Amino acid sequence: MIVVAVAAMVSAYVFSKLQTPIYKSSMELFIQPARSDFGLTQSAKQLINSYIGIIFNKRNAAVVGQNLQLDYSPDRIFNSTKVASDEATFAVQIEVSDYNGEVANRIAKEWAVIFADWRNTENAKQQRQDRVDAVLGDEPVYHQDYPRTSVNVIAGGVLGALVGMLIVVALEWSQADVLRKQSDVERKLGLPVIGVIPHE
Repeated sequence: MIVVAVAAMVSAYVFSKLQTPIYKSSMELFIQPARSDFGLTQSAKQLINSYIGIIFNKRNAAVVGQNLQLDYSPDRIFNSTKVASDEATFAVQIEVSDYNGEVANRIAKEWAVIFADWRNTENAKQQRQDRVDAVLGDEPVYHQDYPRTSVNVIAGGVLGALVGMLIVVALEWSQADVLRKQSDVERKLGLPVIGVIPHE
C-alpha cells in the first residue's frame, strides 16, 4: 500500500512539472461616491454591475491589447479575464489568467485604468457632489494557478493509498482459503494436528 501511494505521489509530481504553468493576476479597484448620503451610496451600489458590463467587453479587450501592444486577440484577452463585484465594500475584483505572470499583471492593471478613465470622463459631466469615482487598489500580484503541484501530490498519495489498500484486501480475500500454518489447519477444521510431514 505504501509503495503504491509513493508511486502515485511521484507520478503526480512529475506530471505537474511537465504541464505548462498558468498564472493568475488579481487586482481591485473601489467605487467611491463623492458624498456618503444614503441615496448616492445606494445608487452607486446598484450600478456597480452596470459599470462592469460597460467596461469589460470585447471592444475594450481590443483596447487593452492595443495599449499594451500585445499580440493577443480581443477574444483571448476577454476570455482570460474574470470580474466580480463586492457590494459590501464597493470593490471590483479583476482576475486575469495567462501563461506569463507579468503579462497577466499588465492586463489586469490596464483593465483597471480603462475603468478609472471612463469614470473620470463620466464624472466630468456631473456636479462634484454627484460624482462616483473609481479608485485603483494595490498593484496587481500574480501567482501560479495551474498546475497546483502540492494539491496534485497530496491527491495522488491519497488515491494511491486507497488503491494499495484495495489491492491488499483483494490479495487477502483471494488467499483466504490457503492454509500456511498448523494453526490455520486447526482453525479451519476444528481438529488438532497430530502429525506433520517434514520438508525434504
